[in-house]
Amino acid sequence: KAPEASQRLQPRLAMPVDDGDASAAGAFADPFTSAFRQPDVIEKLASFPGVQKHMADPGFMEQIEKLRALANSPLAACGDIMKMSEVSQHIARAGHKDPRIMQALLALQGQNLVVEETDLKKAEDFGDMKRREPVQLEHLRLVKDIKSADEAKAKGNEYFKSGDSAAALAHYEKGVELLRQEAEVSAVLLATLLSNSAMCYLKLKWPDRAKKSASQAIAVVRQAEDESFDQSKLFYRRAMACEQLREMALAVDDMARALQQAKTSGLPLAEQHRLKNEVERLKKLKASYEGATDKKQKERENEKQAEVQRLQGAQLEAKAKAAASEAPAPCGDYLKEQDFTYWTRKRISEAVVGVTYKCQGGGTIEVTELQEQSKVQAAITTKRGTRALYYEMDLHCGWKAKVKEGEMTGLIRVYNIAHDTTFELGGDENTSYIYSLGWDHRVTGPWAETVHTEAAELFDLLAAKVVEVLAELRKK
Repeated sequence: KAPEASQRLQPRLAMPVDDGDASAAGAFADPFTSAFRQPDVIEKLASFPGVQKHMADPGFMEQIEKLRALANSPLAACGDIMKMSEVSQHIARAGHKDPRIMQALLALQGQNLVVEETDLKKAEDFGDMKRREPVQLEHLRLVKDIKSADEAKAKGNEYFKSGDSAAALAHYEKGVELLRQEAEVSAVLLATLLSNSAMCYLKLKWPDRAKKSASQAIAVVRQAEDESFDQSKLFYRRAMACEQLREMALAVDDMARALQQAKTSGLPLAEQHRLKNEVERLKKLKASYEGATDKKQKERENEKQAEVQRLQGAQLEAKAKAAASEAPAPCGDYLKEQDFTYWTRKRISEAVVGVTYKCQGGGTIEVTELQEQSKVQAAITTKRGTRALYYEMDLHCGWKAKVKEGEMTGLIRVYNIAHDTTFELGGDENTSYIYSLGWDHRVTGPWAETVHTEAAELFDLLAAKVVEVLAELRKK
């Protein structure tokens, strides 16, 4: 398993040996730079199963090619020990950030480093490595022998139903690829495959690609002039993608089109009612985002005006400072600030770890940790005897579910916690606490769906704990 970011292996750079005869380049022993100079380094990396599975990812290969170029650059063999060590350190830092690079570096030295999914997710979350493509080598191998678009669609549907959106996406995209090689293309099948791809991208949190796939499906139907094809799903999925992209006006427009298509296609009234509710929900979100955008715009304009005033009032400021220097010093208790960040983080950790939700079907979902990337800041300011509490929190908590069908781990992030926001279920996200959920997508099945749905109940429990800690802090 790859170590944590603070514990990952860092290659030691050999120091130059002063034997009087050895050249500077020869005296500087750097196995990592030397390994990347080998002309067959790509073939060698492909021979290691642990590394090979990353080689279908463009982000990983881009990193490898950059390191190869650096290792073969004139700087790496210039004879200047300091410059050569900079090259070596750059390669070592790349491995420190990206577990896959560290695995490749050690593999070239004959060592085996096991990199788990949790290591890769942490590196992605911290921004240490570029986000991986949703379709990886393991998924491409699944579609290698697919011969027809219909077969790709059928197997893709099976994977989607099992909860494996990445494998499903690989099949749908393979189906599109096969269709586009044919002389005559079924518009219905192509639109369906593109629509299904959009759904997978939404599940995998790639809204830009979901929007593109849905748009392509809509274009296919329009070009075919097939009025019998129900386009409500296409517009619905593009609307959901626009919502994730915060393109709220487009989201409302597409959802309204989805509703209209549902009416045109004669879909059940229950589906039409659901889409109507979605239109109303998005309209409210749009109004909220527009209000927040206007507020930020006004703040920027005010800041610009303040900057102009600061520049124009430089002389007045100098005079004010001169006058202040002649005035008596203010009383020591006029303005005082106390930092309670350490105390608050400690109390928040004590309060949230152990928070447990009892599942309706039996079993529990328990918060197991407050993760390091959580941000907690708190201070109390006293001005002329008046106390004011200022705080800001972004909590990342790990949780573990134990039910009779199995176990599952996940994350819940509770954020937008500040002195000017409150805990209010269904409240405006500009003035209320917000949460987001993550879980191990490798665990699938109806029970897993139920668990991550019920895990949302942790939000209420965690928010209540935060309120309790804040009440303690106000008494300080």
